[in-house]
Amino acid sequence: PVCEFSTEMFTTPLVAGHTYSWTVTGGTISAGAGTNSITVDWGMTGPGTITLTQSSALGCDSTEVFNVTIDTKPDPDILGDISVCEYTDGNVYSTLDNPENSYSWSVTGGTILAGIGTSAITVEWGAAGAGSVSVTETGANGCDTTETIAVTVNGKPDPDITGPSPVCLGSSG
Repeated sequence: PVCEFSTEMFTTPLVAGHTYSWTVTGGTISAGAGTNSITVDWGMTGPGTITLTQSSALGCDSTEVFNVTIDTKPDPDILGDISVCEYTDGNVYSTLDNPENSYSWSVTGGTILAGIGTSAITVEWGAAGAGSVSVTETGANGCDTTETIAVTVNGKPDPDITGPSPVCLGSSG
C-alpha cells in the first residue's frame, strides 16, 4: 500500500539514451527527478498519481499514468502510567481498540504478562531505571504506525529496622 506521509520508490527500466520526466500529485518527488527511478514523499490520505513521460533519443515519447490511493495510517496513543515502582505487576497500557487492526507491543525494563496481540497489555516492571512501552498498530490496509512512551521505573525504599536483639519477654528499653 501507499500510506500517508510515507516515502516510496518507483522505477521504470533504464534505457540508454532515453530521458525521463516524472510528475506526482498527492506527494512530492524527493529524489531522482530526471532519472528512471524516483523517491516520492506522500502527503495526506486521498488519490494520487504518478505520471512518467519517457522519450527516446529520436524524439519519440510515451506517457504512462499510475494511479495510487494514499491510505490512512493508524494513530495509536498509549495510555498508562509513565512513573512506576520497581518490581510491580498489574500495570496496564492500552490504545484505542480497532478490531480490524493488529497490535504488536514491546517493553524495555519489564515483561509483558498478558495481552500480546491485543490493544492492551499488562506489564511487570523490573529493577529501577529507564523503561519504555511501544506499540505498532497495523491497519487492515497494511499501513502501520509505531508509538513509544518512556517509563520511569522508580526504586522502592529499603527500610532497615534496628533495635535490641534478642528481645526478652517482660524487658523494656
